[in-house]
Amino acid sequence: MREKFDLKKLENEIPLKEFFLYENPVLVSKSNAVSSKLMLAAEIGCYDTVGYDCVAVCMNDIWAAGAKPILFYNNISSARPRAEHIKKLEDGIERGCQAAGIPHVGSEIKELAEIFSYDQYDLVGFAAGVLDRNTEEKKPEIKSGDVIIGLPSNGLHNNGYVAARKKLYLTKTSMEVYYESLGATLGELLMAPTKMYYTGMRAIADSNLEVKRCVQVAHGGLDRAVRKLVTPGHGAVVKQKADSIPPLYDMLHKDGNINEELMRKTFNMGIGMLMLVSEEQTDQIAELLETVGEHPVLLGLVEEGSEDIRYII
Repeated sequence: MREKFDLKKLENEIPLKEFFLYENPVLVSKSNAVSSKLMLAAEIGCYDTVGYDCVAVCMNDIWAAGAKPILFYNNISSARPRAEHIKKLEDGIERGCQAAGIPHVGSEIKELAEIFSYDQYDLVGFAAGVLDRNTEEKKPEIKSGDVIIGLPSNGLHNNGYVAARKKLYLTKTSMEVYYESLGATLGELLMAPTKMYYTGMRAIADSNLEVKRCVQVAHGGLDRAVRKLVTPGHGAVVKQKADSIPPLYDMLHKDGNINEELMRKTFNMGIGMLMLVSEEQTDQIAELLETVGEHPVLLGLVEEGSEDIRYII
């Protein structure tokens, strides 16, 4: 199939010499799909950013796990793959791999007319990375008063596209309408590629500062990510200021008639990555993140004695 579309040959040999220096190297793998976002891509004929999305959401999971990514592999399925769409998807994947500094080692293209409808695509990415388990096991325990820091997203990332499509009755025409309140069209905002957080994560890793836990907000909304971040046995109090929530979410809340609790369970609420840090290092970590271009948001505190997540409005 790759030869049919005149796509570049991909190399799948990955040098592992540097990882032999780890005391206890462990392979970490992550897999993510962008199916629901591809539905909107097909609706407006915009396939340029979705490949980058697939790489970014996988890479962010690898970095959040404390691992160094080593490769990316993907699978593209369609009822009838079209060369122009496949090439745009792969161009986005290549840009994502270049931004992450990893090789794109494989891309399977499958024609599945019995499963997919006309012009419908599915894109699934797989990434692998290596971490030193001994280093990870030395991280301090979570305790009451630890601070939750959020790093802003640049859109929905990989969350909530089914709900957005349904609640806002999205069509090609409606996504081309410019909104003064948004400063863009819905199509531009919804198709914005997922942000990669490598720069901020790398800056902290190269410092003497420490992140206790890190979770990408990409698998079920902000609420699920917070619960995963604080781990069982702990709770948290979260207060997200209104000015840190982009206007797109206000439109989803009001025009989509989605209550605040369901919004947090469905969307990232403008936050793409969560970090848990000690109270003592919070200011230093926030300042370091700002020096590399991030805009950290102090979201909340860990509480002990309960597993409840309390949201203060």
